[in-house]
This record gives sequence, structure tokens and C-alpha cells, in this order.
Amino acid sequence: MDIYSYFTSGVDVRDNEPIEVALKRFKRDVANSGILTELKKREFYEKPSVLKKRARDAAVRKRERKKQIFGDG
Repeated sequence: MDIYSYFTSGVDVRDNEPIEVALKRFKRDVANSGILTELKKREFYEKPSVLKKRARDAAVRKRERKKQIFGDG
């Protein structure tokens, strides 16, 4: 299945609406829906071990950030 079939986003152009305004609404909808970030994430295959390492590193960074904010508690 094609990745582009997962994401359907569109706007209806209203009567007497400039195309620039409709395009701006479309870009805002795409940005808010997270389509671009998902496409960038799926652009290249990552092995499961790499995904686990990335998640583990993110958890360590989050833990360290919490320590800085709230103390060693």
C-alpha cells in the first residue's frame, strides 16, 4: 500500500476566495496534522534495533532534563 493513501488532506476553495488564502489554509492543515513529520520519519527504513536505541536515548535525555528542572529527587 502506498504511504500517500494514508494521508488525505484537502481544503474546499470558497466562493470569491483567493487561491493564496486557500493554499495558506491547506499548508496550515498539513502542518497541524503531522503529515510532513510522518513522511520524513518514514523516508528511510530503520532497523528495529536502531529504533530501540533512539527511544532509549530519548528516554535518557528526558530523564536528565527532569533532573535539571526538578532536582535529583
